[in-house]
Amino acid sequence: AVVSTQSTGVNKDCVVVGTKCNRLLEINVQNGLKREISLMRSPYPREVPNQSAGIHAIALNPSKSFMATGGVNVNDLALYTLPDYQPYAVGEFHQSWLFGISWINDFMLCTGARDGNICLWTIFDVDGFSTYEPDCGLFRKTPIEILKTEGVDRIRDTHFSACCDRLGSIAYGKDKYDAKMCILDVRKPLKNRVIELPQKNENIVITGHDTTPVFAVGSLSHLMLIDDRDPSTSDITSVKILEPAQGIRSLSFQGNIITIGACKTSLMFYDVRNRQYVHDYEYLPVKRKLSHGYVNENWDWHMHRYNFYPPSTSDVISIMTHCYDDSGLRLFAAGGPLPLDLVGNYAAVWE
Repeated sequence: AVVSTQSTGVNKDCVVVGTKCNRLLEINVQNGLKREISLMRSPYPREVPNQSAGIHAIALNPSKSFMATGGVNVNDLALYTLPDYQPYAVGEFHQSWLFGISWINDFMLCTGARDGNICLWTIFDVDGFSTYEPDCGLFRKTPIEILKTEGVDRIRDTHFSACCDRLGSIAYGKDKYDAKMCILDVRKPLKNRVIELPQKNENIVITGHDTTPVFAVGSLSHLMLIDDRDPSTSDITSVKILEPAQGIRSLSFQGNIITIGACKTSLMFYDVRNRQYVHDYEYLPVKRKLSHGYVNENWDWHMHRYNFYPPSTSDVISIMTHCYDDSGLRLFAAGGPLPLDLVGNYAAVWE
């Protein structure tokens, strides 16, 4: 059993899912067939961290010709060619878990990691930053730019907003409540603009609007909207989620609607334009409670249930990832138990 942590749609029938147990799977949502994609290993492997939280990021370039994700070593960047998932390159620099990947264009991408660095990479074979290893048929790459911001110890997630050429990232200082958002204008010399976030607990996911410089950040109890149309002010609005301390684990924009994946297998929908949750015909907020999923009810599960949770397995399943197809009419949602020592999963397609 696996726990889904990240996903992306590669075509109308298939999604690629990464797991906390560090596996990469292609799932055909039409027939349910799964195939495992081999994780990439560097020809000169570095020491793998003793504790691994698996794959936290999967991203396709705009033309869907390359896929970027993590490798056997969770600190490495792995690049595959699509649609055949052929290994292309391993990127080696980060000294801790890779948490965020964002493509700037078809040829350049940024990564953020728990070491506090944001790195800029290119798929081109650039002298000094790329070496071809003929024995394994891979390029070994190093970043063409490295950005370390003062006071930032960890990067938790990244999102590139193509409409304004800005990279937003969630960052933390040494204190676990020292939550910030860093905004980088890639058209200018690489320097982060740092914004203190009003909500400090468990800010782990960021997304952005397609056509306006508005970012959304999810925390334990609030959705934060950062309007960056005027960089001198960066107006921040905090919206309480429908259940207190439920925890936002995945976010996406679909037009002016933000889809929110949360703990306790919940999906919620927030209308940015009208500044309210989407309501049903009885004017009640639309909240989709998904099915229970699967949890291995081993000793660890029983200890967690006794100490922390009610009996239902749905109370430990979090929607850690979701993505829409190109039509916007089908939604893939997946997740699993939040605690690292629990094993389980949930995956479904909603229409």
